[in-house]
Amino acid sequence: MERIYGRNPVLEALQSDQDIDRVYIQDSISGEFEKEIRKLCKEADIPLHRIPKSKLDSEIKGNHQGIYALTPTITYYDLEILLPEILSREEHPVFLLLDGVQDVRNIGAIARTAEIFGVQALILPSKKSAPINEVAIKASAGALMHLPVCRVKSLAYAIELLGRNGIEVIAADVEGDEALADLNLSMPLGVVLGAEGKGIDRNLKIYFDHLFFIPQMGKTQSLNVSVAAGIVLYEIFKSRL
Repeated sequence: MERIYGRNPVLEALQSDQDIDRVYIQDSISGEFEKEIRKLCKEADIPLHRIPKSKLDSEIKGNHQGIYALTPTITYYDLEILLPEILSREEHPVFLLLDGVQDVRNIGAIARTAEIFGVQALILPSKKSAPINEVAIKASAGALMHLPVCRVKSLAYAIELLGRNGIEVIAADVEGDEALADLNLSMPLGVVLGAEGKGIDRNLKIYFDHLFFIPQMGKTQSLNVSVAAGIVLYEIFKSRL
């Protein structure tokens, strides 16, 4: 990712059409400049993180003036534009949605599996998600350069959009009421996975057509999300052979 630092460069980047992944501002900065940055980030759904000066100094060797922004390594797709294009192919697409996955290596590993098993797009929320950076791309073995990634203002918005277009949305949860193998996996699907430990945001569960579980025998409560993704996507792939 490219770093843009300094007050005027970051402000100009936010005011232009330049794609910004996230912004970091020194936690002691306040006043009109901070308010303007906060407003612009909110309008564009860009995550704004407050960090100490010591962290800024370690990240930026130049005169950062208390702020820097990251531009994305990849080009994000607009789901509203990409979705009709995918549906026009008359296939039964699979969309993978990740809720709260903040480890870049997990994002990369999941993207690698998704691309291998024919997922049409990876959907991430603009906030509470790991950035797509060089580490994620390396962990994906380059798959993130081929798999379309959509960044959306909220997963609820994305799920509703998929549903309006005839796509059934299923989600993995240790407390799910259906086994993965009992679902019809041959139809157009949106698959939602949450980060291990926290799982899927409870407020999203009202949007799902099915809440499923992956059967297990051991005492460990949950699978690593990248492992769960591999199991789920392989089962979908196998059901369509």
